[in-house]
Amino acid sequence: MNTSVNVRDVVLAGGKQTLAWRSKAAINGDELRAQVLLLARALARLDAHSIALWLPDSYDFLAAFLALALAGKRIVLPHTLQAGASVQMAEHFDALLAYEPQPALTCPQYSPSELMARGLLEPEREYSCHNPVAITLFTSGSTGAPQPVHKTLQELEAEVAVLAHDFPSVGASPVIASVSHHHIYGLLHVLLWPLYRGAPFVVEPVQFPEDLIEQLSRYGPAVWVASPTHLARIPQSTVFVASAPLLLEVFSSGGLLSERAAAGLTAKLARSPVEVLGSTETGGVAWRRQSDSPRWRALHEVELAQSARGCLLVRSSHLNLPDAFEMGDKIATLDGHGFELLGRVDTVVKVEGKRLSLTELEARLSESPLIDQARAAVVRGRRDEVGVVATLTEAGAQALERSGKHKLNTQLRHYLSGFFDRPLIPRRWRYLEHMPSNAQGKVLMADIVRCLEERHS
Repeated sequence: MNTSVNVRDVVLAGGKQTLAWRSKAAINGDELRAQVLLLARALARLDAHSIALWLPDSYDFLAAFLALALAGKRIVLPHTLQAGASVQMAEHFDALLAYEPQPALTCPQYSPSELMARGLLEPEREYSCHNPVAITLFTSGSTGAPQPVHKTLQELEAEVAVLAHDFPSVGASPVIASVSHHHIYGLLHVLLWPLYRGAPFVVEPVQFPEDLIEQLSRYGPAVWVASPTHLARIPQSTVFVASAPLLLEVFSSGGLLSERAAAGLTAKLARSPVEVLGSTETGGVAWRRQSDSPRWRALHEVELAQSARGCLLVRSSHLNLPDAFEMGDKIATLDGHGFELLGRVDTVVKVEGKRLSLTELEARLSESPLIDQARAAVVRGRRDEVGVVATLTEAGAQALERSGKHKLNTQLRHYLSGFFDRPLIPRRWRYLEHMPSNAQGKVLMADIVRCLEERHS
């Protein structure tokens, strides 16, 4: 696997160029280099080989990530440190780097400040920027149970090279983020790719319209790295339009951006966001901009095919596997102009002996003028029941306030009866202001089921 990107070379080069902003203060390349080297000296002395990294501050995280790479450690990136999940992941690491001790874990634990103090006592050393570095990430899948995914730093660097090739227009523009850097999408788009291209990132995350407006006014024009959940909510603010011209580009991943949300953003930004399709296992594989076309096209150096099950088969320069990887996404009409995404293959379920595509059910509901977003699930019990968690359009919210939930449920059930058999029509309904999502902005099936069960507990 060949790549022109080497993030260890970049950090060791240092420099006066601003690489990050934290609490409105600029941090330059020399400062990052100094912190990385202090950490690396201390980390190199530890007996632990596989070290988990959990630092919510994205600058501290980047410094620790690069120090672990220089020290030759396996970097383990938990997607959460909640007690139950962290215990499940603990077999994959023998030390933890975090701000606070985690009582549920029995391995040695270190804070950045403790390691930097140790690093001051260690002599300077030489580091190789070309030794292989193993990385373990975790995917929660559709169930929420953490599953390890093993990659290498070289694979991530190869994907950075792909992103730089396909999206050169972002240049060194500052990056503001609404997604977590503990996941592969945020790690690449918020930290490693900006580091490579010399683009400073803002440490404080954007979660509300006021955050976006304040950061754009201070650092814009800027690139916003977001998710469909954020893009369905934040641009609805009446003050978003005023700051929209300061958005140079918007990236979205972690789910599909609805046609309605894409159209609304196109009206405000003159074009819709760049959506990146991928997974923790594959990295990015394809992209689209709905204002140009609803079809997806492969990223640079990604080869796509269709499996016997009709799913996406992937080979790429940043996926170091002997065979093509089959994703769980069903596709149609794969040709030189891209492909159409049909939905997840694992969303076909059986209810009372009948097959139901949850993706189709969600799509039909989203076509209703009353529904903005919809996620469907089957709640198993004495009787299997289809349920829906949805956010409403303005018309839907007015209907709910005017007529009540029972009548709105009936109206939507009647609408769906034109497409589905009676046993497949949802019996459970929850209307929320926002979809439940994790730190990456991804809506998990386990959370949808939990919402539906809570309502009937």
